[in-house]
Amino acid sequence: MVPVDVIFLDIDGVLLPFGSAKKSSQDEDYKCDDCIFPKSTMNALTKLLQKVGDISLKIKDGNNKQQTIKGNPVLVLSSTWRAQQEFINDILNSFKGYVAFVQQQEVQQIWKPHLDAFFDLVDPCYHATRHDEIFSWIRDNERGKNNHNNNSSNKKRKRRTPQELECSSLVVDFQVRSWIALDDEDLVNVEEDRVEKKAIPHAVKTESSVGLTLQDVQLGVKLLEDQMHAFYQLT
Repeated sequence: MVPVDVIFLDIDGVLLPFGSAKKSSQDEDYKCDDCIFPKSTMNALTKLLQKVGDISLKIKDGNNKQQTIKGNPVLVLSSTWRAQQEFINDILNSFKGYVAFVQQQEVQQIWKPHLDAFFDLVDPCYHATRHDEIFSWIRDNERGKNNHNNNSSNKKRKRRTPQELECSSLVVDFQVRSWIALDDEDLVNVEEDRVEKKAIPHAVKTESSVGLTLQDVQLGVKLLEDQMHAFYQLT
């Protein structure tokens, strides 16, 4: 079973700051060719993927031999953009456009696993608060799509839509080792009189008008690394 470090990705207010269309018209260098997202947020997401992939932990296996565990970032689309095939294609094509524009081998290697499809989509047919949408995916997939707990008699697995099958990875035998959510919505203070403290170790809240920043990346890496330490019971 492959351990994965899930990054739930919102689009509006994260990769695409509000007001970015106006900024793009005023500054030709704001975006790169064939990418609808600003360079700043794409650079930040690239840095996040790089830093998570560079996480390295030393653990002992069942035979008391030391082994090195590496980060394994995967992208799960949690944005409302997941509801339309055309929008998903726009995102993936923008990823490819960014990589082509940068023309750096290191960036190409970082993005290679993420260019053709998302690892998965949050259920495009389920619309609630972003907190509830994400935690629903976690409950359904925490121990992998092939885990027997997902196919028990008291929990019938939902059939994946053609859209999900086309736009997401074919990896099914995985285990969620850690996860964060990049979102401009508050996943902790969900609604009035509703505070979800369980989201605190996972939430990276962006500023809608700015989008993803290197400061957000720093927080995201720390949250994932803390969860990985807890997963392997490291002090």
